Amino acid sequence: MGSSSEIYQSVLQKLSTIPVEYLPQVDEYLTHLKSKEKYKKLDAKERARITMSLAGAWSDMSDKEFEELQNYFKEIRSNLFNRNVEL
Repeated sequence: MGSSSEIYQSVLQKLSTIPVEYLPQVDEYLTHLKSKEKYKKLDAKERARITMSLAGAWSDMSDKEFEELQNYFKEIRSNLFNRNVEL
């Protein structure tokens, strides 16, 4: 890969050729990358505080609803990749 400025120019050139209808997705992805970087820069105590703020997020769900949610997540994870690959 090239220098930072070469990569920057390459990214700008590619952005200028992206069809307008894809720009919202590009913007969303760039925002996601930026927030990931911001999160990485936080100290461990602040990351723990953010993570713990999610604790109890499902506390208003019934046991049955929570079990259904867990099963849904398990199904999604198991279907993420097709394991029947033919070479």
